[in-house]
Amino acid sequence: MLVVDDDSALREALRDLIDSSRLLRVVGAAGEPDAAARLAGEHAPRLAVVDTRMPNGGGTRAAREIRARSPGTTVVAFSAYDDPVAREEMRRAGAVRFVVKGDPRDDLLAVLEEFLR
Repeated sequence: MLVVDDDSALREALRDLIDSSRLLRVVGAAGEPDAAARLAGEHAPRLAVVDTRMPNGGGTRAAREIRARSPGTTVVAFSAYDDPVAREEMRRAGAVRFVVKGDPRDDLLAVLEEFLR
């Protein structure tokens, strides 16, 4: 899976969380949309966790670019804010789920693992 967040500490925390799962493996991590698109094209991950608010077009641009380079990738939006506008924007960009960063960490793993079943 691909992790996309502009906060490097959070990217590493997500990588550690995901690597703790028996079902998931991180194939790449990016801090902005262009790098996310490049990695999606190289690795064609099954899943991508994408921060909704980032520089250079944000999560919506990242989600669109990931889906353009790797149409089979399922995008899950990950946000610090439970914002209905952001939810809708990410849905239109191709995200199929929206998880709030303050939710318990096991909730994110459960959401991600459900796409592998």
